[in-house]
Amino acid sequence: MKIRTIILGALAVLAASAAQAQQRRITGRVTGEGGASEPVGGASISVVGTTIGAYSGADGAFAVTVPGSGSVILRVRRIGYTQRTVPVSAGQNDISIALVRDVLQLEAQVVTGTATAVSSQNAANAVSVVGAEALTRVAAPTIDNALQGKVAGAIISQNSGAPGGGTQVQLRGVSTLLGAYSPLYVVDGVIVNNSTIANGLNVISGAARGNFSSSQDQSVNRIADLNPNDIESIQILKGPSASSIYGSKGTNGVILITTKQGRAGRNSIDITQRVGRSTLGNKVGARCFQSGAEYAGWAAAQLGATSAADLAASAADYDAAAIKCHDYEDEFYANNSLAYETIASLRGGTSGGTTYFLSGLSKHDNGLAPNDFYNKQSFRLNLGQTVGSRITLHANSELLHTLTQRGVSGNDNNGISPGDIFSATPSFIELRRQADGSFPINSSGLLGGSNPFQNSDIIKTPENVYRLIGSVSGNLSIYASARQTVDASLTAGVDSYADNARIVSPATGYTEQGSFGAQAGTLFNSDANIVNANVNASVVHRLVMPAFTAQTSGGFRRERRQSNITQITGRGVIFPTVTSVDAAASTYPSQAQGLAKDFAIFAQEEFFALSERLLLTAGVNGERSSSNGNQSKYFAYPKFSASYRIPMLPSFVNELKARIAYGRAGNLPAAGRQTFLTTLLYEGTTGARASTVKGSPDIHPEQAAETEGGFDVTALNSRVRFSATAYRKVITDLLLQAAIAPSTGFTSQFINGGQLTNRGTELELDLTPVQSGRFTWVSTNTFSRLRSNVDSIPVPPFNPGVGSFSTSYGNAWIEQGLPITTIQAYNGCKTALSSSGACATANKIIDSHAGDANPDFNAGFSNEITFGPARLSALLEWRKGGDVVNLTNNYFDSTNLAADTLTSQTRYAAWRAGRPVYVEHAGFVKLREVTLGYDLPTRLTSNMLNGVVQSARIELSGRNLKTWTKYTGYDPEVSNFGNQPLGRFQDVTPYPPSRQFLISVSTSF
Repeated sequence: MKIRTIILGALAVLAASAAQAQQRRITGRVTGEGGASEPVGGASISVVGTTIGAYSGADGAFAVTVPGSGSVILRVRRIGYTQRTVPVSAGQNDISIALVRDVLQLEAQVVTGTATAVSSQNAANAVSVVGAEALTRVAAPTIDNALQGKVAGAIISQNSGAPGGGTQVQLRGVSTLLGAYSPLYVVDGVIVNNSTIANGLNVISGAARGNFSSSQDQSVNRIADLNPNDIESIQILKGPSASSIYGSKGTNGVILITTKQGRAGRNSIDITQRVGRSTLGNKVGARCFQSGAEYAGWAAAQLGATSAADLAASAADYDAAAIKCHDYEDEFYANNSLAYETIASLRGGTSGGTTYFLSGLSKHDNGLAPNDFYNKQSFRLNLGQTVGSRITLHANSELLHTLTQRGVSGNDNNGISPGDIFSATPSFIELRRQADGSFPINSSGLLGGSNPFQNSDIIKTPENVYRLIGSVSGNLSIYASARQTVDASLTAGVDSYADNARIVSPATGYTEQGSFGAQAGTLFNSDANIVNANVNASVVHRLVMPAFTAQTSGGFRRERRQSNITQITGRGVIFPTVTSVDAAASTYPSQAQGLAKDFAIFAQEEFFALSERLLLTAGVNGERSSSNGNQSKYFAYPKFSASYRIPMLPSFVNELKARIAYGRAGNLPAAGRQTFLTTLLYEGTTGARASTVKGSPDIHPEQAAETEGGFDVTALNSRVRFSATAYRKVITDLLLQAAIAPSTGFTSQFINGGQLTNRGTELELDLTPVQSGRFTWVSTNTFSRLRSNVDSIPVPPFNPGVGSFSTSYGNAWIEQGLPITTIQAYNGCKTALSSSGACATANKIIDSHAGDANPDFNAGFSNEITFGPARLSALLEWRKGGDVVNLTNNYFDSTNLAADTLTSQTRYAAWRAGRPVYVEHAGFVKLREVTLGYDLPTRLTSNMLNGVVQSARIELSGRNLKTWTKYTGYDPEVSNFGNQPLGRFQDVTPYPPSRQFLISVSTSF
C-alpha cells in the first residue's frame, strides 16, 4: 500500500509539473501615445479565444498566465483609446503595448442588456455616447441642457429662460397622446424620477384660474437636480429596438448615466472655480410714443377716454413724464449678481483593492429678474472594493440640494406676469422703485395698478428640494476557466426626494388687491415626497470556443414607485409677515397619492462568430405592473438584432459594419384603471360621488415596435467615421379617452386603441481633418429627420386638451392621416365677425393643418481645435422648421403697444378676419457653446504651491451666445405648458432667454 501511495503521489507531482510546464506568464506595460511617460491604468488585457484576462495597474503594468507555450494574441482595450490586438510569439514573455487615443470614441462600450455590453464596434443599434468632457466643456444648468445639439435623434428644448432648468428631451418623436412622454433615466443602475411637480404659480397668476396648481406653473423636471460634473458617460438608447430591455418603460427611450468611479494609483484632486454672469438674450421691444397727442389718441382708442378733458389729461400725463420711453425689459431683466460654481473631487485607490471617488459642488446662477436665482449643492461618494479574486462590490451615493426662485412668468389672467404688464403699459409710465422705497401704482388703466418691480420685491416663489440617490452592487465570479465564466450580479438602489414649493404673495401687492379684493394675501404650500426603488439580479454565462463566443444572461427586476403630494392654498392673509396657511381666511387643500409595483424577468443570448465579426442577439423581457388593469398579466417585450463587420475592404476603409435591429417596448398607462370619487356639496353637506370618467379593467401598456437598420464606416486610418440609421416605430394600443353612453352613468372611459407611426433618419459624421504634432482639429456632426402619421384612431378627431387656448390661435389636433404634432387653427368665419370678434362654432372655417410643431430636421455641428496648450471649441445647433403659436405678439397687438405698430395692427386685423397669423415658423440656429482654454506651462505650475499643482487651465466660455431666427418672439424654444407630449408650442409672455459668460480656472493636484 505504501509503495502504491508513493507511486500515485509521484505521478500527481509529475502531472502538476507537466501542467505547469504547459503554462507561461506574460508580463508587460500599457502606455499611451506618450510612450513610457504615459502609463495607461485600468486597461483590459484578454487572451483571444479564451476567457483569460487581466487589468493593467496604475503604472500600466500587467501579467497574464496563458496556457501552452505557443503563440497567443492579446486584445487590449481601454475607454478613451482604440483597442489593439497584439500577437505574442512563442518564447516572448514581456511586451510593451502603446495605445492610440480614441478621438472619435470608436471603442465605447454600449449596453445591450441589463447586465451585458459590447464594443460600439459590434453594436447593432445606433446608441449615442456622450463623454464627460463633452458634457462639462461649458457649464450647463442641467444634464438636459448639456446634451443639446449633441445627440442625433433627440430634440431637447427649454421651456423658458427661467433659472433652474425646465427642459424636455424627446427621442425619435412623440410616442403617446396621454401617456408618459419622458425618456427613462437610469443612474448607476437606479431608475430615477424625472417628474415635474406643479409649484402653485397658478394660484396668483390665474393662468388656469382656480385655487390649485396647474400645468401652467412653469415647473422644473427633476433630472435638473443631478450634478453633470460627476458623470463619466451617458448612453442614449433612442428607441424600442435598443430600450426593450426596460420593457414597459422603454417606448420613449432610455438615458443611461454612469458616474465617475475611483481608480487604483496615486490620488488625484481636481478643483474648478467658475465665475460669470447671465445677461438678457433677446427683447421683443415696445412702442414709444412721440408726443402727448399720440398718446391721447391711444388712450381714446384703448381706454375710451374720448372727451376733450380726457384727451387733455392724457396728453398732460405724457408731458409730465421725466422719461418718455422706458425700456422695461432692460430695466427689469438686469440682475447683475454674479453666477459662480465651485467643483472639487478626489479620486484614488489603495493597494488593498479599495477605490473611491468623492466630489462636491456649490453652484449659484443669477436669474435675469430681480431676486431670481438657482442654487445647487451636491456631495457624492462612490466606493469600490475587490474581495479576493471573485467578488467586486460598489456603493454609489449622491446627496443633492437645490433652491430655486423663478419668479413669475408665462400665461396669467391677473395681470401679474412681467410680459403681460409690459404689453399693457405705455412706456412713459415709471414703474421702478422710488427714492422713498415705494413702488408706483401702474397707471396704464388696463391692469389695476400691477407693477412687476413690486411683485419681484415682495412675492417669493422658493422651491426647495433635498434628494438622495444611492445604489449598492456586487458581482460574484461563480466559475471561471479558460473557456467558460459564470458571473452573478445584484444591484439595489433608491431615489428619494422631498420637494417643498411655496408661494408668498402679500396682501399689500397691487396685483393681489386688484385681483382678489377682500381675499388679498395668498399663500401656497406644496410638500411632495417621492421614492423610487428597484432591485436587479442577473446571471451571465460566457462560453468562448475557437469558432464562436456565446454569452447568455438572465435575471429579474423589481421596482416600486411611491408618491405623496399635499398642497394647500390660503387666501385672505392680511398680515404681510405671516407665512402660515392657518392664518388664511379661506383654505383649499388637495392631495395626490400614488403607488405602483412592477416585476420583470428577462433572458438574452448573444452570439459572436466569424472572428467576432458577426453578432446575433435575441432577448425577451416579460413584465407585469400594478398600473395595468390586469395586474397579474405579463406582457412580453422581445428584441432581435444582428451586426456584421464586413471583411476584405479597400485599403482606405478601416471598418464597415451593417446592422439591423428589432424590438418592442411598452408605455405604462398613466391613468384609466380606476374610477375615482369626486367631492360635492349638497345642501351644505360635503359628500362624494363617482367620477364621470369610468375606469377600465382592460387598460394595458401602449405598445411600440421599432425596426432600425443602418451602417457604420470608419476610414482613413480611423480619422473619419460615418453612421447612417433609418428607423420605423409603430405605436399601437394608444391610451385614449372615449365617450360612452350616458345611460351608463358616465361620460367617458379610458381605452387602448389606434396606431401612429414615426419614421426617421439619423446621420453622424465624425472627422479628424487635422492631426499633426501640436495641432488637432476634431469635428462632430449630427443630423436627424422625423415624420409622424396618425394611422388610425377609434374616436372622432379631437383636441387632446393640452396646450390649447383657442382654435383661433392654434391648438393640438389629433386626426387620422395627419402628423401627431399637427397644429389646428381657426381660419375665418363664413360671415363677418361681430364687433367683439366672436365667431360661433357653427360659423367657423377650420384649418386642420395650419402648422406642425415638429421641425423639418435638427442638426448639430461641434468643432474643437487644439494647438499646443490652447483649445477652441464651439457647438452650433440648427433646427429647421417647426411652428409655434406666438401669443406674446397677440398681447402687444391687442393693446397696440408693439414696437412696430404698422406690422402689429395689420397682423391683428388679419387675425380678427380669421387668419391663423399667430402660428409662426420657429426654426433657428443657436450658438450653444463656445470655449477658449489654455493650459498653463509646466514650468509655471511646477512652482505653484511648492510643486503640488500638477496642471492648471484657464478657460473663457459662453452658452447660448447668439440665436439666428426669423421668429418674432423671445425664443423659438418655448413651452407655456411645461413638459408634456403635445401642445408644447404655446408662447405666452415667457421668461426671456439669457446668455451666460463664464471664466474658469481648473487645477489638478
